[in-house]
Amino acid sequence: MEEGEGVPQLWERISSNGYFLPLIFLLGILASIFEPVFRLLSGKGISDAIWPNAYRTLLWTMGLRSDIFLFTLSMSILLLLTFLVLQRQLKGIENPRWANAIGVFLIGFVLGYIGLFFALDTYYLRGAFLLLPTLYGFILLSLLLMVGGFPHVPRERKPLLLTKHTTHIIGVFFAAWLVMPGIPALIGIAPSPPPAPSIGYGAEPGPFETSLSIHPYTLPQEVEEIRDDVEKDIVFSVYLTLPILPDDVPNQTLPLAVLSHGWGYPTYGEYTDWIAHLSAKGMAVAFIQYPSYINPDIEDGFDAVDEYGASNWPHHLYRAQAFQAAFDELEMVALLENRSAEVDAVLGNHTIDPSHLWLGGHSLGGAYVFLSLHESLERQWGNETLFIDMESPWTRPNHPELQPNMSRLPNSTMVHIAKGVDDMTVDSCYSVHHQAMFSMLPQEHVLFIELQSDLYGFPRLVGSHYLPTDSVHDTLADWGVYRRIDAQADWVVARSRGDVFTESWAYEHLIDSPLLTNMGQWSDGEDVRPLLIHHEALITNDNFSYCKT
Repeated sequence: MEEGEGVPQLWERISSNGYFLPLIFLLGILASIFEPVFRLLSGKGISDAIWPNAYRTLLWTMGLRSDIFLFTLSMSILLLLTFLVLQRQLKGIENPRWANAIGVFLIGFVLGYIGLFFALDTYYLRGAFLLLPTLYGFILLSLLLMVGGFPHVPRERKPLLLTKHTTHIIGVFFAAWLVMPGIPALIGIAPSPPPAPSIGYGAEPGPFETSLSIHPYTLPQEVEEIRDDVEKDIVFSVYLTLPILPDDVPNQTLPLAVLSHGWGYPTYGEYTDWIAHLSAKGMAVAFIQYPSYINPDIEDGFDAVDEYGASNWPHHLYRAQAFQAAFDELEMVALLENRSAEVDAVLGNHTIDPSHLWLGGHSLGGAYVFLSLHESLERQWGNETLFIDMESPWTRPNHPELQPNMSRLPNSTMVHIAKGVDDMTVDSCYSVHHQAMFSMLPQEHVLFIELQSDLYGFPRLVGSHYLPTDSVHDTLADWGVYRRIDAQADWVVARSRGDVFTESWAYEHLIDSPLLTNMGQWSDGEDVRPLLIHHEALITNDNFSYCKT
């Protein structure tokens, strides 16, 4: 500040500098990308660096989907404000410099978020989100008009002036391009996907109400010592959800289900929809928490191998110890005669029979179904009925001591391995190789299922990695995931009760049949793309030939 110069004069001198607004614009961009860049520079991997932004993107989009009216009203108010500012400009009243500075900063900020969105859309979202870029487009368009006025070509042909106005025109057209795809959704003319089934499989969970009890288990000391601070506040537990069965139900036993979460998702609240569809059918459902963030010592010269769907990372060995401890806790509180008082109060004269067993999981937890299978077979669980469900499974352990004894699989074993075609997190080869692990079973009982994306209407249906989680529970999940879960539970429960009719009906929904693959219709009668079913994909399907190398 020069002698005798006040704050207004200083502001006038700085804001009149030709580099001021470009610098403000750059600061806006930097502010929008600060968090992922900071996390990246702090040593986080690219996935961890962008995860908070990706999660916010998901929440914002689901929020916009849930209230189209509020979204439309907000944009209408924004456009009205823009109109009032433009009207002032037409009367010759220029914006204050401070207002233009704020506007230019916000333009940079919004453009930074648009850039992040397109990066996420390319590598993760795959066109799933329509309203968020529409929102960004509306905001960008309003800011450009309020700061730069109506786009026009200046009469003076000065290079800098032409560049400024050309950039402004391009920005307005870009913003309009972002807005246009969302207009049919906003005015209600885009076809809507089928609602969730109202009756039968995939409808509201039932027929039983359920009760939850939480049972902490003690991590083995070796595992406790290598826990990362990220999960230090988690009390690892078995979340046991039980159906509340009437006393007059003739069968005194109910089957067992064991569900394992994805990496970094030890959150019961992300899987309650899945659990509800299992337990309300009459199954005892154990949700197993296990540590994701662990730091075992890795010897110098360790040769990491990740091939044929399996890997040799030592992390598997420690998590397997956690699984064993969790299964011990489950057995003690729910399966033995002196079970816990909480469980006893709900079950009354009913007992849990693990000889009829469902095993499932998502992402890394999907691959860790092999750990659950190893533990179960060693305990002689699932020796009558066994259903295995892996949703978007990742890499399984290749350690010899962790391999399940497949010779113990009962004749009544069925397997679903499902994955969205636009799952950008886990490669299909994992699923294909997991399927090959069950080659001793009849091929019609071991299905690799692909959930196709369908960008036909609104909301768009995209087969992403996170379909089985509560956060992205949408129509595609209702038809492609939870209908199957219902049928799987019904099949296991029916077998445990000797209900041949229900068993047969559920079975028809679990094999390669129209009952399984049909995904309903858009509101205009167009069929939603069906599920794709693959038998022995590694051997018979050329689309997965690259998985052999």
